[in-house]
Amino acid sequence: MRIAVCDDEPLFLEMLREKLERYYRSLDLRIDAFSSGEALVRAVEREPFCWSLVFLDIEMPGMDGLEAARAVRDVNDAIPVILLTSHTEYAMKGYEVEAFRFLAKPVEESSLFGALRAVEERERRNRRIQVKADGRELFIPLGEILYFRSENVYLTLYMTGGRHCLLRKKLKEQAEGLPPLDFFQIHRSYLVGLRHVSAFDGREVTLSDGTRLPVSRGKRAAFVQALSRYISEKE
Repeated sequence: MRIAVCDDEPLFLEMLREKLERYYRSLDLRIDAFSSGEALVRAVEREPFCWSLVFLDIEMPGMDGLEAARAVRDVNDAIPVILLTSHTEYAMKGYEVEAFRFLAKPVEESSLFGALRAVEERERRNRRIQVKADGRELFIPLGEILYFRSENVYLTLYMTGGRHCLLRKKLKEQAEGLPPLDFFQIHRSYLVGLRHVSAFDGREVTLSDGTRLPVSRGKRAAFVQALSRYISEKE
């Protein structure tokens, strides 16, 4: 798990790091510290899906936390952003950038832990998958996955917004790690997110971005059933 913390006060960064480590008690936790909003935004633009959670101080020189939060959400609006400030009158401004939560500084451990539990509950409701691409761990919201394309021992994962990444994985292995209600393998080379199916003409499926993919003859009836089940249970 990777968490980004952005604050221009080194002592506060260290204090928050200690509290986060105390809550998670995990060797898999990685905390990335940033001392400016500009640095955080550049990092998120390079790696949009690397962080599970972002803490942002509102009051920073240069790009403040509110401006940085807007920029982060423009890149990936699925990242929960928790705003921090020592002036509670800024709390209402957090709604303008759709902040997940607001915490007053100095941050009380009980308030922080309550916010972290709320993030975990949100994650249970809005599940993401963890994939490894180019040596990086990425956390991809299921709702942003258009489809997977299999080519030999590699998969290309296509997402909304024209994004994609290459994975060294077999399609069958990937399918086993996805909720069957939300995804269906329409062809030996394609696994689609049913959320993004916009049309089916009996031979090809059209996705929300206009992509057209073939549906194998032997899978057409099962695909229609899977799509009907998804619509009845999800929509």
